[in-house]
Amino acid sequence: MKRFPILISLTALLAAVGATSCKTTEENYRKAYETAVAQRQEATGIDSTIYGRIRNSANTSTLLVDGEELPMRSEYIGYDAKGGSSRDNVKKYNIVAGQFRQIFNAKQMRQRLMDAGYDSAMVVHTREPLYYVITQSVSTPQEALKAWRKVNSDKGIVLKSPLPFILMPAHFRK
Repeated sequence: MKRFPILISLTALLAAVGATSCKTTEENYRKAYETAVAQRQEATGIDSTIYGRIRNSANTSTLLVDGEELPMRSEYIGYDAKGGSSRDNVKKYNIVAGQFRQIFNAKQMRQRLMDAGYDSAMVVHTREPLYYVITQSVSTPQEALKAWRKVNSDKGIVLKSPLPFILMPAHFRK
């Protein structure tokens, strides 16, 4: 009978020690979360994929026109006849008002732009592919500034950062 109270006391002591030593804290959660995030980025880092290398090949810069800096990218692009683009009608400076992963969405935006008076709207694509909707394609930086300002101030076009920007096809780079 003397064993029973000792056994109960010993069990209670072990339970108390176990309960306090297994307690999780916010700091433990944070460390585990940061470790998991770091491991995930390392394992699935976008730069380790072909798409990451394509994105990194895009040259991001600014175009300085009359003292104003315009965001500009230079990338290799392809043309889509059904999207209104061809090597003949894409010039050096192209004002991009939309970018999509699905061509269907890009073509819908192109049609809305054409209905709103942007008659030369067209769709081009990158190697990823990303589909860019261009409102206007022009030959000079001054024309690009004027077209960029028009798109940027048009309340009928919903623009999300980094839009609008100037796209220079890579074959125009020197």
